[in-house]
Amino acid sequence: MDISQKAIREGHESILQLQTKQRTLSVKELNEEKLGLLLAFVRQLERTPPGAAELQRRTKLFGECNRLQGETSSRFHGRLRHWLDRDVPQTKSPLCPRQIDD
Repeated sequence: MDISQKAIREGHESILQLQTKQRTLSVKELNEEKLGLLLAFVRQLERTPPGAAELQRRTKLFGECNRLQGETSSRFHGRLRHWLDRDVPQTKSPLCPRQIDD
């Protein structure tokens, strides 16, 4: 059997399994899974210097984005997604010295 055909078939099978899993999960479970993935993304950002700096900038500009008591996973996911997606105003960068033509 051709290796590429086998890889394609296995890829299709894994996609089908994922789709089947998503169909069988309840809406609540899907929301929990989506929130878990987003929180994992934020934790990954915290581990890198540029990501940590970006999160600090957002916290300084927009305040912290923590889950409120009694807040549903769906609502918190939406708030956190919005907090992460908001445009951060550009800060002025230092001017470069002018180049002088001879």
